[in-house]
Amino acid sequence: MKILLLCGVLLAGCRQGSAPDHNEGSGHTVLAPLAKPSEYAPRVRRIVYVPIYSSLYWGVDRQTTELAATLSIRNVSAKHAIVIHSARYYDSAGKEIREYAGTSSSLAALATADFVVQRRDTAGGPGANFLVEWSAAEDVDEPVIEAVMVGQHGNAGISFTSPGRTLSKASAELEAVPERRKDGSKRP
Repeated sequence: MKILLLCGVLLAGCRQGSAPDHNEGSGHTVLAPLAKPSEYAPRVRRIVYVPIYSSLYWGVDRQTTELAATLSIRNVSAKHAIVIHSARYYDSAGKEIREYAGTSSSLAALATADFVVQRRDTAGGPGANFLVEWSAAEDVDEPVIEAVMVGQHGNAGISFTSPGRTLSKASAELEAVPERRKDGSKRP
């Protein structure tokens, strides 16, 4: 009995200390890389800012509670796919931590791509955020891009959503930059 208890404690300790998995969520299975990216001509291109609250201050002495966050990108068009170019995760100081999407990929009509930031992943801090860049070749409604945070502090369960916000100036600058330069290189 003591051996089983000790093994259980050791296994739990190993799991808590393991590195976060950045491939969780449906985003890595529902997004399909563009077959011919050089031929893709977007009609609309936007950047969406999504606040992520991966840590919340709780009580006194700057005590925090860590939360898991799910970034959800929902294509609301019933007819047309959209393209997700990037889903970059930033910390409280504005430093990019990681890219979740990887390459420009298609999100089918009415499909949803989710990316998970695990509770044990504390790199973002209380002011973490995502910048999601998307585009569409057709005139479509903007996708619903939001985050859902969940966690627990003592006996209290915590859950709330954080809506994304289209950055109009950054999106306008993005649309002004051609997809490819005259020398054939991709835009920055």
